[in-house]
Amino acid sequence: MVNKKADIIRVYLPPDANTLLYVADTCLRSHDLINVVVAGKQPAPQWLSMDAAIKHCRAGIGIWNWASNDEGGEPDVVMACAGDVPTLETLAAVDYLRRAVPSLKVRLVNVVDLMTLQPSEEHPHG
Repeated sequence: MVNKKADIIRVYLPPDANTLLYVADTCLRSHDLINVVVAGKQPAPQWLSMDAAIKHCRAGIGIWNWASNDEGGEPDVVMACAGDVPTLETLAAVDYLRRAVPSLKVRLVNVVDLMTLQPSEEHPHG
C-alpha cells in the first residue's frame, strides 16, 4: 500500500487502545483516503492516557520520555517501534538494557503514523 499515491494513503500502527481509538475516529471521519490500520485484538498494556494518545497521534511519531532515560541529551542508543506487539517487545528490551547497563542512555521513539517517516515533499504527513 505504501507505494500508492501519497495523497490518498495513510498507514497507522497504534501501540495501544487509546491511540487505536483516536486513529479509528480519524479514519472514520476521513474522505477519499485509503486508511490502513494495523492492530491486534488481544488484550495488551495501555501505555498512553487519552490526552497523550491524541497528542502522539497528531504528531505521528514521538519520543516517549517516560520510557527513555537520556533526559533530552544525546542517547547512546535509540530504540524505535511501531505497532502494538513491537512496542511491547521494544519496551521489554529497553527495560532489559536499563537493568543490564544502567549507565546506558536510551531513547525510545514510537511511530503511530508510518507516513511521517517520509519527507514532507513526498507525503502530506511527512
